[in-house]
Amino acid sequence: MISSTEAISLLLVGALWGCTNPFMRQGSIESKNTSTINTSQEEGEESTSVLKSLFRLAKIKVWLPYLINQLGSLLYYKQLASSNLTLSVPVCNATAMVFSCITSFFLGERVNQPGRAALGVILVLLGVQICMYSSSESSN
Repeated sequence: MISSTEAISLLLVGALWGCTNPFMRQGSIESKNTSTINTSQEEGEESTSVLKSLFRLAKIKVWLPYLINQLGSLLYYKQLASSNLTLSVPVCNATAMVFSCITSFFLGERVNQPGRAALGVILVLLGVQICMYSSSESSN
């Protein structure tokens, strides 16, 4: 049976991954829009591209969510070493998608078909429950 600390860790990984994705997307878009580098078609276009990427990374709205996301990855690798692989991977990835949808909604991002998105979140959570239940049943 899955322990409560293991379940919380898996959900935390999903939350760290999912909640940071919309923030990274927004930070990247904002830094793209406020770039002050001239994008002319002159020589050195490759170096301009590298400079753009460096300026984008210098923005706190890009690297802070990225850092938090990577902390989730560290926790994920720690969990993989000590938990059931067939349970950890689907739970983390599914909950990351759910947290990403919820965070995007709260940030005001437009969802084309909110009914389908809500149904998808419910089905993913149901699948995670089935996964956790079958894992606990097989260990008994």
